Amino acid sequence: MDADLPATETELKLRVPPEALRRLSAHPLLRGGAPPVAKKLHSIYFDTPDFDLWRQGVALRVRRDGRRWVQAVKGGGTVRGGLHQRMEIETEVAGPFPDCTRITDERLAGIFASPGLRAQLRPVFVTTVNRRSRVLELESGAVVEASIDRGEIRSGDASDAVCEIELELKSGPASQLFEFALKLLDGISLHIENRSKAERGLALARGERPAPVKAGTVALARDMTVSDAFRTVAWAALRHLQSNEQGVLEGSDHEYLHQMRVALRRLRSAFRVFGAAVPAGSIEPLATEFKWLADRLGPARDWDVFMTETLPPIRETFAGHAALARFVKECVRLHRAAVRKARRAVASARYQRLMLETAAWLAGEKWHGGQDEPAREVLARSATEFASSVLKERYAQVRKRGRKLKQRSAAELHRLRISVKKFRYAADFFAMLFDPKGGRGMLSHLARLQNILGAMNDAATAEVLMRGAVHAKSDRALSEARGIVLGWSQGRALTLRRELLTAWKAFRAAEKFW
Repeated sequence: MDADLPATETELKLRVPPEALRRLSAHPLLRGGAPPVAKKLHSIYFDTPDFDLWRQGVALRVRRDGRRWVQAVKGGGTVRGGLHQRMEIETEVAGPFPDCTRITDERLAGIFASPGLRAQLRPVFVTTVNRRSRVLELESGAVVEASIDRGEIRSGDASDAVCEIELELKSGPASQLFEFALKLLDGISLHIENRSKAERGLALARGERPAPVKAGTVALARDMTVSDAFRTVAWAALRHLQSNEQGVLEGSDHEYLHQMRVALRRLRSAFRVFGAAVPAGSIEPLATEFKWLADRLGPARDWDVFMTETLPPIRETFAGHAALARFVKECVRLHRAAVRKARRAVASARYQRLMLETAAWLAGEKWHGGQDEPAREVLARSATEFASSVLKERYAQVRKRGRKLKQRSAAELHRLRISVKKFRYAADFFAMLFDPKGGRGMLSHLARLQNILGAMNDAATAEVLMRGAVHAKSDRALSEARGIVLGWSQGRALTLRRELLTAWKAFRAAEKFW
């Protein structure tokens, strides 16, 4: 078997709860087409002790397929909403060890030409999977291979279970994979999986522990159109959101919820930033559902901030205060209830459907549909020119709302906070279109302003939370504890006002980068 030419593999990965596997296998949409093919796949993944291939974004695998051993090299590509698109080169080899001489593609040959690297290659993890596959022709005409995988990934004593369905596109548009997955979702829990088996195995081999994921730099290029920029920003925000959902479900760290909420804000902000180019009618159904999600996550995050940031110094100062101790117990109960509500939302079929619908909308670039001529012209404009106009407008809005800052009421400061937040998200989205160094100063000042205004808003939020806590079990002692907390929060707000004036002067002096 000669070395194969490079091919682009396009597949959608979805996690399946083990208890739902039987129902998924019996789904009517997976029963048609050619007869299913069952295989047991044993794959060995190789890298050096320093994970040199991983550092270069390359995965090297040798898989036993019946009596054959097939070597695969994968690299490059993208992962968007669970849609994995990457280069793959397969070739038959003699046994369960790599044959680097069979890797002739010019993009990879240089990596594997090094005698030192070849000498250090060793197995780092293995996967053993029972796969049941069937090739299906969809109503749209697209051809998809649906493979249900059950098995495990193992590296040394560490293991990770595999229970998923892979939808590999054989022909047709990639958006059809999401449309098909939405039909499978009826009655079955399916979660988008952004990590490949190779990524999961390498995490085991490297001893990496899951951690909250923060927003990365949005990789915009100066030759992009507005449409290109919107697509890139929206996919990045969706990936940020999905990367933290498992942590929210497992409840291991409050930061996961915070990052999900940040990602949600960034995604909703992207819809508004590109509002001149994206038709409201097209995006309204998604925007409505994202508001639902924000309403479910918001209270839990507010309680997180109150319990971990606002309350600890108060408890330390008033240690031994009986009424405050009772009040804290009531707050703990309300906090837990809010977190359970947030987790139920993330675990729900409504959330799963929202993720798939958003990904289908993005993959199909449906914001191009039903556009009038002015909107089409905006989409085709230079992203850099568009960004300049957006940043100029949002900067002016912040400056306007920050005038006479000393005299601003709490309501006016709230509006300033919203404007600062909107400007910061837009500046963060578009910074790469300009001199990155020039944008750092402005972004730093915006972050400081947002943090101070956010802390001031936390004091107002605390008052709302306190009303709920006291209303739940209203008595004189709890009202006394509420007064202590509110007094402390108001005092903190006055201190923050002084910090705000200093931060505002620094912001006004910062150089514009657009």
